[in-house]
Amino acid sequence: MHNRIRNIFGGMLMVTVFLLSVPIRVLAGQAVYTNPDTDYCVILEDDAGILTETDEASLEEIMREISVYGNVGLKTISRNDTTAEKYLEEYYRQKFGRDSGIIFLIDMDNRKIWLRSDGNIQRTIKGAELDTIADNCYRFASRGDYFSCAEEAFSEIKALLEGRRIARPMKYGSNALLAVILAMLINYCLLKWGDRKEIPDRKKLLSKMKYHIRVVNPRAEFVRTTKRYVPKSSGGSDSSGAGSSGGGGGGSSGSSGGHSF
Repeated sequence: MHNRIRNIFGGMLMVTVFLLSVPIRVLAGQAVYTNPDTDYCVILEDDAGILTETDEASLEEIMREISVYGNVGLKTISRNDTTAEKYLEEYYRQKFGRDSGIIFLIDMDNRKIWLRSDGNIQRTIKGAELDTIADNCYRFASRGDYFSCAEEAFSEIKALLEGRRIARPMKYGSNALLAVILAMLINYCLLKWGDRKEIPDRKKLLSKMKYHIRVVNPRAEFVRTTKRYVPKSSGGSDSSGAGSSGGGGGGSSGSSGGHSF
């Protein structure tokens, strides 16, 4: 009897160990994969229902590779009573706290895509990089191709974490526009410089004047004085700058960026 109980208990223990060692898809809202080497997890929640099962499986493969560097998540929503940025800030805090990670949000209510990074990943992918990623993939969302939008976002995230570069069309376009404006400004200055006329000095101007005015012994006369009462301002301080910093008191230290579609 004791041997039988021992055998049953041993079998249950082996099954438990096996299940814990194999990453499996679990209930919605929890990790669909946990990296056995880093303990970082992958979260994929398509609440808006804009992805197929095949889409999710393909995206999960890319996201697993990102889990080497930190937690990674994809969230789609069809209703949002706040901004995409605020929603994602709270969602990130609930899922990952301040651990290293990055989450990509597709907000169908506000028609925005948004990204947020924190921890070790944030050191490589900051706000400027997040904006660039959003600039590069929002067109897919505009056409209703949400899988390609998310795939492009995670592919660029992976490239940056691996030390590779991504396209920055907005940056190059801005630089080109700035160069054109600067060239036009230089040309204008050169034209004005070549077109300038000699300005006569003061003596020449006075010598050409027909009438001269000369003031001798100017005098001032005192008329009256007036008094004005100005009350002191109240003790309250100017609140225009209070609480504007995102890094103070309970604020999050993460970076975010996005784009409308």
